[in-house]
Amino acid sequence: MDEASALPRPTNVGETYAEQEYRALGDEQLASWAAEGETAAREHLVQARGLDVQATAVERLLVHQEEDVRQAKADYQHAARVLTPYMRREPGNKARYWVGWFGLVGGDMAGVASAAIIHGDLPVLAVSMALASGIAAGSAGLVGSEVKHLRNARARQRDEGDLTENEQRYARLFSGTRDKGLGYVGLVGIVSLLVVALVAVAIFFLRGSVEGAAAGLTFGMLAAATALGSFLLGYSAADDVADVVSGYKKRAHQAERHFRKLAKDASLKGRAEAAEAARSTYAEHQARGQAAAHRMASLRHRIQRNNTGVLGHGLPSGESALGRRWRPEANGHIQEMPR
Repeated sequence: MDEASALPRPTNVGETYAEQEYRALGDEQLASWAAEGETAAREHLVQARGLDVQATAVERLLVHQEEDVRQAKADYQHAARVLTPYMRREPGNKARYWVGWFGLVGGDMAGVASAAIIHGDLPVLAVSMALASGIAAGSAGLVGSEVKHLRNARARQRDEGDLTENEQRYARLFSGTRDKGLGYVGLVGIVSLLVVALVAVAIFFLRGSVEGAAAGLTFGMLAAATALGSFLLGYSAADDVADVVSGYKKRAHQAERHFRKLAKDASLKGRAEAAEAARSTYAEHQARGQAAAHRMASLRHRIQRNNTGVLGHGLPSGESALGRRWRPEANGHIQEMPR
């Protein structure tokens, strides 16, 4: 190229009709894509609004449940920190006790049921009677836990003035009379011994009538041993302090499970998914509208480039482009999205 020249846009030429036409077409694209975005997102938005009341109610419950979880965990941590030195058993660790207890009851039931069936009773009646007898023998030994509680209570007993600020929260574990209810425990013990005697004698006569005195005495003694074994199990597993800590721990776990269950509510998930789908749809159509509007702007500039004889090759140096810039907020659905 030996020579180059350019004509600036004449100062007496404003925006041409063709430029105005394509500018209007660009505005049309923005509005058109915004309308399409509204149509495409309507189903998701309606779904989100439909779940709004239910989801809002769940959110309010979550706020209160979150406070319950925080308080329950704080109570458990406080109880574990203060009462751990007084525990004689790990909190909640009573599996061995229940396994042993059901084993003893089941063994006692087997002796009674077999004798009753041999004696001629209907199996359903025999098993029912054996169940009652086994539970009675097993329950008779539960007084062992009360004896252990008395022993632990006496070891912990302190005057209220000697308790620390944290221990005063559990003052009932450290206070009480000297006998700590020994008279009532003694009464329960007498009743338990009576139950043991009655069960042993009943099984003695039942088995004796079927298999002879030796068998009756054997199974009667086994029934008494079942009750005494239950006593020992109760004594070894009893720990009221550990039960208190276990109760706080269980409450904390229950509060957390309830909180998790509320957080998984279908209304919260459905509303969030629908809101995000609507937002994404609006954003997609907004971008498409902007692209279409820019396309119209390029065509407007092409008209000027193809008519340099009238409009020149470009704007004079130092002058800015005529017209307005495309703004992202000019397209799409503008409103507060569901949260």
